[in-house]
Amino acid sequence: NALMLFNFCSAQSRTDLSALKTGSANDLIVKNTTKQTDLEQTTGYPYYSTFKVDQYQYGGINFLVDYPKEKKYLKSEIGFLVNNQNDNILQGYYITTKNFQESDDLMTGLKKKYGEPTVISVATDAWPYSGYYWKNTRDGFDILLEQIRNKVIKGQKETKGFETNLYFVKSGIRYGNMKDRETVLQSFITSHEQ
Repeated sequence: NALMLFNFCSAQSRTDLSALKTGSANDLIVKNTTKQTDLEQTTGYPYYSTFKVDQYQYGGINFLVDYPKEKKYLKSEIGFLVNNQNDNILQGYYITTKNFQESDDLMTGLKKKYGEPTVISVATDAWPYSGYYWKNTRDGFDILLEQIRNKVIKGQKETKGFETNLYFVKSGIRYGNMKDRETVLQSFITSHEQ
């Protein structure tokens, strides 16, 4: 019985990212994450990140830290984008998963919540990247979704699937918060056009 209680508690303690709102400071951002000194590449914003993805969920989707893979250094990651690292006002967050099942679940969950995304590009044999987005969603986010086609080989078995880089950014924010730059969404679209 104690075991069931423990499982219930640990499941309860996951932070649900889908409940996050931009524009306010959030203790969860700095708690359990590492302050990064560089700027996040896709958005140009200061950020905090963690590899402890099992402390988070998106809607009903839980994230695993360990999963079958050859390259142990490839890790799933969750990050929080902020205006600056003093005020820590949330501007968005990202989910990077190397897990094929989680990637499928995220795409399914997003389509269910926001409808079909706009397709920028779809992976081919020559180019493993797909780009999708949802602009100005009802909860105030531009959502950027990159899928990377990959395969895992374990013994004789080859599994194909997608890894995912998923960004939720405050609708319309500009790259690096600079007035003379394009929006984060436009920058993402440009980088995925072929």
